[in-house]
Amino acid sequence: MKHSKLKTEVLNIFDEINSDLHTELQLEGLSSVYNTVAKFLLKQVKAGKFIRDYDINPTDSRMVFRTGSGKKIIFKDAKLGVTANKTWKGKKASEFFSYKDHKKMLSWALADI
Repeated sequence: MKHSKLKTEVLNIFDEINSDLHTELQLEGLSSVYNTVAKFLLKQVKAGKFIRDYDINPTDSRMVFRTGSGKKIIFKDAKLGVTANKTWKGKKASEFFSYKDHKKMLSWALADI
């Protein structure tokens, strides 16, 4: 890759991260309580708990995040709360959370079991 192209790519990534930090998160198509869960998880991306290859699909209320250690976490709106599925190194785990249990969701997602 040429030096000028690399510089352009790095500056584009920097601008994207900078704008993410300074703009209010706008998520449409999610219920209001599930929207607060999504905003919490996106703040965890900014904090470095999850890496940036996340995917939020408002049509089926499915959010996919990946931890730095490679765990894939899938959150799904269950209308009464949030179901979460975690896969890593051939293992699987599932859990159900209240919409307000943000810290429990995060600690479960980052835990090894």
